[in-house]
Amino acid sequence: MPEFGSLESQEVRSYWEHEADDFTPWLAAEIRAEPASKLEEALELDLAVLEEEKSVGRYNVDIFAEVVDDNRKVIIENQLGSSDHDHLGKSIAYASGVDADIIVWIAPRFYDEHRDAMQWLNENSREGVDLFAIRLEVWRIGDSEPAVRLNPVAEPSEWKEKAQRPQNELSDTETLREEYWTTFRNRIEEENSVLSARKPFPDYYYNNPIGKAGVELQFTIKATENELGVALVIRDDAELYQHLVGDREAIDSQFGQEVVWEEPEETRAGKARSKITVTKHAEVQDEARWDEYTEWMLQAGEQFHHVFYDRLQVY
Repeated sequence: MPEFGSLESQEVRSYWEHEADDFTPWLAAEIRAEPASKLEEALELDLAVLEEEKSVGRYNVDIFAEVVDDNRKVIIENQLGSSDHDHLGKSIAYASGVDADIIVWIAPRFYDEHRDAMQWLNENSREGVDLFAIRLEVWRIGDSEPAVRLNPVAEPSEWKEKAQRPQNELSDTETLREEYWTTFRNRIEEENSVLSARKPFPDYYYNNPIGKAGVELQFTIKATENELGVALVIRDDAELYQHLVGDREAIDSQFGQEVVWEEPEETRAGKARSKITVTKHAEVQDEARWDEYTEWMLQAGEQFHHVFYDRLQVY
């Protein structure tokens, strides 16, 4: 019979003595590193750190970041003790000072009144402002290496967010996209995939990290063209694209369909972007076939991860 050890909760100050000097630099480094950090997995968002200890009035916000996909502004407030009114007030003040879209408050223990306050703000703030209370946990099993867990205890409700929208705010196409990406996100979670579950939005694309900064997997819906796509998108790195082109024959042979290579082109933002893409004809409006379509996307995305992940790490 197998023998199992017991999970033992650790005091977080045994690993980070000081919030600003120890924990904040560690968390910022985790967000900057590849693959996705535990915080990004908890939020289901890909983040980019803009500034640590950013000055906001008389105080400094621990981490000022943005969402990679849509540039929403994020403030992250850390503490290594139990939640308190001071940090709750600072989080709101910082968000106001930088016009943030997302507030993330991290602490090892949350009192009920602070967790409830965050949830109340989620339910009563305008759509587009999201608040997260994240419990910082460190665990060990016997003499094992410590493991960090970031556990959301208060977060936005997708159902309430959608219910509070003004009628007809989204077009029929946007509604279809959001529902499709929700189905795809749920499938990623159910299949325990190497892909990362991300919050669905009504955009034509659904992005995923692949372990290298400036590179991402991009899933797309082109409803008017009846086409689904999966692509490796490379931003501002023509040398990396040419490096992969040098291995094009081997890469193409690993896919069971045509692979389209798009040379770097300048975007409207003045940045170069190149893509490596596979596509599938799909009647996306036919919801009865979404299981088939999400299965194809899942398999194609995992194939891209298998083909490119190691190649991206050595360049």
